[in-house]
Amino acid sequence: MKKIFVLLLALSTTGCANYFLKRDCESTNWFEHGQKVAQSGKWLNADKKVMDCRRVEAEIQESQLDQGFKSGVQKYCNNDGAYLVGKGGDIFSRDLCEGPQINVLLQNYKKGIHEYCAKTNGQNAGSSGKKYQGVCPKELEPAFLTEYRIGRKRYISAVIENKKDRLRTIENSLSTAQGSLSAEERHLTTLRMVEASLQNQVNATSLQNTAFRSSLETQLNTAKANTNDQQSRVSRTRSEISSYESQRDSLTTEIGELRTELATLD
Repeated sequence: MKKIFVLLLALSTTGCANYFLKRDCESTNWFEHGQKVAQSGKWLNADKKVMDCRRVEAEIQESQLDQGFKSGVQKYCNNDGAYLVGKGGDIFSRDLCEGPQINVLLQNYKKGIHEYCAKTNGQNAGSSGKKYQGVCPKELEPAFLTEYRIGRKRYISAVIENKKDRLRTIENSLSTAQGSLSAEERHLTTLRMVEASLQNQVNATSLQNTAFRSSLETQLNTAKANTNDQQSRVSRTRSEISSYESQRDSLTTEIGELRTELATLD
């Protein structure tokens, strides 16, 4: 029975997640999303959101997605676009850009890369939060990375402190919810005892004693409603606790990973 309950809970959770994903998909501006995918240097079939929305059979405005992607490719595959990709420290996806202009685009990309990889930009690049993608030429990389690590350490330290603050807030909320659950479960036990007592009295009361039996049944119905309401409160609190625990564990893992990276930057 326990395995069946866990399976049903998993199916219910998955169905709920798919429902909200589908709603999100169907409210998306697909033209803008197509542009965004292209300008990030990716093909549509490699985009997670597109794949997820197709997986749940959401209604995607395919024509808008395609038009947006083509518009994004035009912006990506021009001199300014290639330069900005380089200046942002990203890898240029040359397979998106066809035609004889590719060599000119690569030259503009290289100009942007040299600006990104300047020693004077290192700390700004590190503090931006974007991870270094190994794009700098060998002659520029050592000096750039020295400064980049300083900025990256500053960024990671700030993120760790922010996540620690969130973790403390979640742990306080978790502790409060756990205390509430204990009180709610005790109250639920009391209500069930009252309901059981009234049920026994109804069962023991003669059918001929109409007025008294009717009074008991009214009280029993009220007791059942109270028990159901309290059971709902308990279920909601348990759900809150599960959510807080999940957030706590996720944040703890993220902080651990950030601390590991921080140690490599010394």
